[in-house]
Amino acid sequence: MTNKRIKKVKITSENKILMIYEKRSKNNGWDEYQFTCSEEARPEFYASLDALKEHVIEICELPDSYIDRIKVRGVSFSWTNDVMGATISAAMTLENSYQKLNLNTPHKISSMYNENTPDDEMQLLSSECVDCLWMLQR
Repeated sequence: MTNKRIKKVKITSENKILMIYEKRSKNNGWDEYQFTCSEEARPEFYASLDALKEHVIEICELPDSYIDRIKVRGVSFSWTNDVMGATISAAMTLENSYQKLNLNTPHKISSMYNENTPDDEMQLLSSECVDCLWMLQR
């Protein structure tokens, strides 16, 4: 059981980093904290976001040729019984518009909530995507 967990991380429209996280309180509940920082993150942070592009393509069932048009902007995490869930947010450059298309993947989970339930690929993140999400959190 963890003492901290990230709920949201994103790059804002002003290129600041927003993070919302929870920390276990003394009474075993969760306290929520948030910060927005203009200081640049370590390169691994941006590499982790970039690595999620291929998973946006896969989850949203988009053509592989769109990968260079997608920029991952953030991830919203959920936690149920220590099972991580995630929705990935990205922006896609359009050929006939100055504005980007905002994409949010469907919410998917890292493993089934009940270990006795058979895996359902329609609900689960790929193991590669889960690895990328853990890397982003680190």
